[in-house]
Amino acid sequence: MRFYFSFFQPPRVLRCAAVALSALALCTAAYANSFGSLSSSVQMARDAKTAKITPHPGAQIPLNLKFINSHGKTVRLAQYFHSGRPVILDLINYQCWGVCGFVQTGVLKDIPKLSAHLGTGYDIVTVSFNPTDTVQGAADKKSGYVALAPKQYRRAIERHWHFLVEGKNSTNSAQLAKVIGFHYVWDPAIHMYDHEAAIYVLTPRGKIANYFFGIHYVPTDLNLALVHAGDDRITNVFDQILLLCTQFNPNTGKYTPVALRVMTLAGVAIVIGLCSMFFALFWWERKHRQSVAQQPPQPQP
Repeated sequence: MRFYFSFFQPPRVLRCAAVALSALALCTAAYANSFGSLSSSVQMARDAKTAKITPHPGAQIPLNLKFINSHGKTVRLAQYFHSGRPVILDLINYQCWGVCGFVQTGVLKDIPKLSAHLGTGYDIVTVSFNPTDTVQGAADKKSGYVALAPKQYRRAIERHWHFLVEGKNSTNSAQLAKVIGFHYVWDPAIHMYDHEAAIYVLTPRGKIANYFFGIHYVPTDLNLALVHAGDDRITNVFDQILLLCTQFNPNTGKYTPVALRVMTLAGVAIVIGLCSMFFALFWWERKHRQSVAQQPPQPQP
């Protein structure tokens, strides 16, 4: 009886409870850690099988990669990069009956709406990631979009929108896709590649400057991306002001106004306007006084 009361004294009870709870916490933590590691492994394995796009802004694409163009000639990516001219890049599957056609149509619709001119301000490079695509398939795709374009843009599209396919036993398209973060997977259920839609704007040196998700691209945003990627060499004063007042949002793939820049630019414009007005008034008053002083005195009656 004395042992019973001595053991269940409040201090000893609390100590035993604390020890038991600590042991339970350690077991729970160990189990949670194991479960978390297992969940992470499962998630990584799931991500490896998921079609997604992971943006890699600033990444340098390998310009030495070789492909075959729509005329059957072996070319390097470096051939399509010129000083002061950015490149719009997209990876598609010429046999795709899904989003690939909409990506191309979205680019085609924006060509007449851009202030930069295709061929002098930028180039377009379309690469197929499907190793079974052929040169004839690339030629058919190109001729189809040339036919859909307005007449005044057909010549530029024919010369400066390049459609490329994979060479035999080559993995260059997979290397390019890895660099730009474009992940695609084969879906045996539909016998087609599963992938997301996006286009990339590259600098004249082959670095990723911007990217746009989806199949519809706002012409103003795409134009600003070309201005930014082209080192401001393909723009006018209006584009420069608009680019100054906006900032690219990597989460949305769009240019959004920056309040501080807008307010600063507006303040500078107001100061310049006021100074110009005061200068004009001062100049007019001085000229008016000189003209009055040069007039002959009127005779007194």
